[in-house]
Amino acid sequence: MSRSVETMNSPEARAPRIIVVDDDALVLGSLKGLFTLETGYAVELFDDPRKAVDHLARNPVDLVISDFLMPQMNGLEFLREARRLQPEAARILLTGFADKQNAIRAINEVGLYHYLEKPWDNGDLLLLIRNALQEKSLRRQLADKVKDFDRLVREHTDLTDKHRGLERDMEMAANVQRSLLPKEFPEVDGFQISTLYRPSDAVGGDYYDVHQNGDGATWLISDVSGHGVQAALTSMLLKAIFHQSAANFQDPRELLSKMNSELHQFLPGGMYAAATVFKIEAGSPAVQVANAGLPYPMLLSASSEKKVREIPLTGLPLGLFPVGTLDHYDARELALNSGEMLLVSSDGLGEIRRQGEGEREEFFQDGPLESALAELSGSGGRQVVEGVVEKALAYGGDQGVLDDVTVVAVERVQEDFKRI
Repeated sequence: MSRSVETMNSPEARAPRIIVVDDDALVLGSLKGLFTLETGYAVELFDDPRKAVDHLARNPVDLVISDFLMPQMNGLEFLREARRLQPEAARILLTGFADKQNAIRAINEVGLYHYLEKPWDNGDLLLLIRNALQEKSLRRQLADKVKDFDRLVREHTDLTDKHRGLERDMEMAANVQRSLLPKEFPEVDGFQISTLYRPSDAVGGDYYDVHQNGDGATWLISDVSGHGVQAALTSMLLKAIFHQSAANFQDPRELLSKMNSELHQFLPGGMYAAATVFKIEAGSPAVQVANAGLPYPMLLSASSEKKVREIPLTGLPLGLFPVGTLDHYDARELALNSGEMLLVSSDGLGEIRRQGEGEREEFFQDGPLESALAELSGSGGRQVVEGVVEKALAYGGDQGVLDDVTVVAVERVQEDFKRI
């Protein structure tokens, strides 16, 4: 039966909670005075270990101090129950010299933090309690860190699984987008078409396609805003709209206007597609070309005069504005001589860059592009598209391709001879 139950409440919001169990009233009185004068611990004193077990079953504690020899329950039995009820609480055994072997047993059997022989030194006891409480706190912090680490591992695993899923989705989107590109080009007498497509990511925003009209063909080169799955889906929409519109509109400018109307209706706000359309017909040297936001086409001459000439054709990208507002697209009809070539590219080619002086970046389109094409002038279309991209990548160095690159060369050749 409890002889005295004393509680000393610390003014702190959460003072360490300690219970002391000893059937000797002198011991309890001595410890009560020591803790009152020297500490701010919240202490419960019990002369009956069974009452202390009931208390442990209902209240959290940080440290348990127990005598060994008690009539109702010995120290090993009590501390075993204390460990079962509150395994995180530190445990200290007070024992006489003759019970030293039992104290050593307690270290192994009940996970004893330490034992102290009676009579004890108050300084040693207070130091032992501080160390025990500190170790408990560190164990709690370590356990929290382990929980945090386990949570991070689970989150990392979840992210890894999601990343793998996204990679699979991206690969599927890339396969879809590659399937949208024409597998073969219609032959148009008098012309040779060469293309090069290099996405910056698995799924790019560039797209090109061709629609055959009798003995002629209409080509589309486009740059859809964005990348990834969104770009692939937009490319699917663009393909359907292009072929439907090209079947009904022969004039490149009218074709762009029709595509703009359709894309403005279906694309989400803020999305667009810059594009260039050109049309060629068998037996005619003319190339009809209209532009909607892509870089100006370049004309490569086979003569000894100026070998590279920019064809300024302006126009806003498709899908931004409805019909009748700003859907005006410049168009030209260019008569190509044998050996001349019209080059159309997305802005990814000219925007390949390198670090200049200071923080300034220098773009391939600001000079090197024209000189590179001048060097390649007179070569076949395949050599030109591959050569200009090779020179652009060499110019950019370690930066690589930051945007998708599409290059299409329209070369005028003799009808009985086509370059390979």
